[in-house]
Amino acid sequence: MIRLTNLVKKILKTPSAMELAEVELEDAKRQLLNAQSATEYAARMAMYHSDRIKRLSAYIKQKDESQPCQ
Repeated sequence: MIRLTNLVKKILKTPSAMELAEVELEDAKRQLLNAQSATEYAARMAMYHSDRIKRLSAYIKQKDESQPCQ
């Protein structure tokens, strides 16, 4: 019964400034990792689209040059 009382007290007590700072620090670390992942993804997607533009432009140019004049 004492354990249950202690558990309830622990759950209901106001966290200290240090505890809040530790929780906020962990949250900031998670957000940084998410932002870094998003940055890597966006950079790769930009490279992908840039490569697509180059490939498609070269394809169109090649087709235009190979068509006989009308």
